[in-house]
Amino acid sequence: MSFEFEKHWINLVCLVPVYDQDGGNSTEVWLKGGEKILIPKKTRSVLKRLAKVFAIDLPQLKRKYGVLVGRKSSTPLPFHPNLILVPVKVREPLAKDDGSWGYVVKDQVYSCVPLSSTEVEIRFLDNEHPLRCLQSAASFNLAMAHAEIITRECYKQWNIIREREELYQVVSTFLSSLENKKNTSYECRCL
Repeated sequence: MSFEFEKHWINLVCLVPVYDQDGGNSTEVWLKGGEKILIPKKTRSVLKRLAKVFAIDLPQLKRKYGVLVGRKSSTPLPFHPNLILVPVKVREPLAKDDGSWGYVVKDQVYSCVPLSSTEVEIRFLDNEHPLRCLQSAASFNLAMAHAEIITRECYKQWNIIREREELYQVVSTFLSSLENKKNTSYECRCL
């Protein structure tokens, strides 16, 4: 995989499982501005690679947030406050392990347009290409609602971590100033 998620994750719009020109199972990475990059790996492998960028245990993440929203599968995945991945069914697989689910970045979704009772078109903020999905508008809207619940829970946790880091900085600064005062000699003049 030559695509560098470390540098480009902030530009992600979605991950889409596709069959490449040779019939191989690949993943199309859509970026802001309409760029599409083909990675010759299954979407599951690409997702694992992205999880490594954030040092995330993917199975544990799925379990933890699946319990929160009452889902055993197809749970939105919070990698970062700006990268909440919402699962969407984008194809009927030809073989058992091909995978039918892609992921859209929650904050990049502009709208969901129903095409039929079992198909929607997802439009993105900074991308002129819509994504056709094989699920109802109600199903997609439920996934987005679950993503919002997960986002709020994550912000609580991320804020706690940030507050701990800020407290650590204050305590470190205070202790450092005490150490400096301890090493400073004072002249005592008595009259």
